[in-house]
Amino acid sequence: MISVRINGQDSALKTDGLGKIADIVELIKANIDPDHMITGILLNGKELGDEDWVATTSRYGTAIIEVETGTAEGFVNERLGQASEIVRSCFLQFRDARKEFQSGNMQGGNQKLVQAVNTAKAFFDWYATIVELAPAADRARYDITPHVSEISTICKTICQQQLYQSWWALGETLEKQLEPKLDKLEDHLRQFASAV
Repeated sequence: MISVRINGQDSALKTDGLGKIADIVELIKANIDPDHMITGILLNGKELGDEDWVATTSRYGTAIIEVETGTAEGFVNERLGQASEIVRSCFLQFRDARKEFQSGNMQGGNQKLVQAVNTAKAFFDWYATIVELAPAADRARYDITPHVSEISTICKTICQQQLYQSWWALGETLEKQLEPKLDKLEDHLRQFASAV
């Protein structure tokens, strides 16, 4: 049997007959305050993995699902409070790639550049998803479109330089154009960390 705790309190929700963990989560969503959303889920004290979502409940025998809820606004504020740290991580990855290029290690530079680009893409996708959860009236406050446009334009230049194997120019573009824009974006996003 799987028992449910919501915000630290035992819940009376009946999970008997529900075949999958995802079914239990849907039941929880249907029974929480409509002005709240699920902000965290633990199964026996651990984050749910991909395999847990589709697993049958019988796999776990006796287990506890712990759910934290909060308002969408609180969730957005808490997550966006981390945004500047993530951009800082992107900045450091691009800087490491640049240093590889500038020291003549093209293979290492390319590998680190791919990692940096993937991190940046994941960040921008994550950020857009979080902003969609914000109340419509607050979304303009979180808009980073001008920053994204500038960074995107620079990334196109970097792709061209990579295509033509202009390693020196690529290192210069990273150092003199992209890194300052990421630094500026980090500074902009830091205001959300101080608001949390």
